[in-house]
Amino acid sequence: MKYIMTIFSMVIFATLMAVIFLYAQIRFDAHKIIEYNPKLTTQIYDRNGELIANLFEEEHRLYVPYDEIPARVIEALVATEDTSFFEHGGINIEAIFRAIVKDIKAMKLVEGASTITQQLVKNTVLTRQKTLSRKLNEAVLAYTIEAELSKEEILERYFNHVYFGHGYYGIKTAALGYFNKSLDRLSLKEIAMLVGLPKAPSSYDPTRHMDLSLSRANQVLNRMHTIGWISEDEYTKATLEHPIVYDETLTRNRAPYVVDEVIKTLLPEYEDLKRGGYQIYTSIDLKLQQLAHESLNVGYQGMVARAGKNANVSELNGAMVVVENNTGHVLALVGGLDYAKSSFNRATQSRRQPGSSFKPFLYQKALDLGYSPLSEIPDISRTYVNSETDETWTPRNYENNFEGLITLKEAIVHSRNLATINLLSSFGA
Repeated sequence: MKYIMTIFSMVIFATLMAVIFLYAQIRFDAHKIIEYNPKLTTQIYDRNGELIANLFEEEHRLYVPYDEIPARVIEALVATEDTSFFEHGGINIEAIFRAIVKDIKAMKLVEGASTITQQLVKNTVLTRQKTLSRKLNEAVLAYTIEAELSKEEILERYFNHVYFGHGYYGIKTAALGYFNKSLDRLSLKEIAMLVGLPKAPSSYDPTRHMDLSLSRANQVLNRMHTIGWISEDEYTKATLEHPIVYDETLTRNRAPYVVDEVIKTLLPEYEDLKRGGYQIYTSIDLKLQQLAHESLNVGYQGMVARAGKNANVSELNGAMVVVENNTGHVLALVGGLDYAKSSFNRATQSRRQPGSSFKPFLYQKALDLGYSPLSEIPDISRTYVNSETDETWTPRNYENNFEGLITLKEAIVHSRNLATINLLSSFGA
């Protein structure tokens, strides 16, 4: 009798500990969903609101609140995945019994009968394995979530968390990625394609398997039509539609040298730059950025042609910065000919003296002050003394000669150092 009581006590204790452990785990997992705080993509824009690039860590996700999700999108999901979503408390008992019958007949787990709430739990904190223990945890968590969140909050988390293939997390991200459209501009067929994706994101990715994606979308449309949520005309028109799908990079980086500068500037202050969901607006004009890149390449090709076939131009490169005169805003910044070959930004990292490239600015200042191209300036030598160190500096021309008085035109055409220095001195510098 003593041994029986000991064994019974051990069983009770083990059961109690298991319940405590399960409860602690459920509370922890439920908290992740209730206090939903996902990593969000930061977006960089140009001065006209055009997207320059997406910045993200691991998951590319653009968040959309519930009230910005079109009703058609919600209807498509509920019709396909969980028609009684707004009636049940987290699990669908009737659907579970139907699934059990099918599983018994097949002698294996073939149907899950998961509600949208269960799918959210599975995608957020659990694995996709079809095991009894996982299904039990899933059901308990679903009940817990339903007790804490409204149906609208559950849908909002589902639409923002679920994976839609091609590296897109959340339906807003997928709509912009696949169709270059906001959610409110999607057609019924495009909505059906997106809603059908989470079941098998890789298989139904329209950039890889367009035929399977369209077939899955038609299943969604058929379900909506069968339960009377879309009309015969809507169903027919949507099934015949073949949407245009875009296959683009996730970052969509249209100005990599600019993006690097933004990251370098902001990262010390914003450690969560790539996961905080910020919107960054720059002074860059993407049209001018493209022109600057093209101009740099034209200049490069010209130098290569002038150098001749036997010249070694492997190290030849360049950079360009376009600045708005009256504000000082940087409108374009190209740090090299090809970012893929070299990410080194020659516009900001080369640390070289401007040399003669700065001379045109001085001559422009002279013209602004009333000088003309025929105005004469002295091309003579001078020695400058540092009053603090007594060090001297005697600049010279490249040719090591002096021309006396020469015109502004001659000075800039021949890049005369002494004439330019004397011109600068006449400004009072």
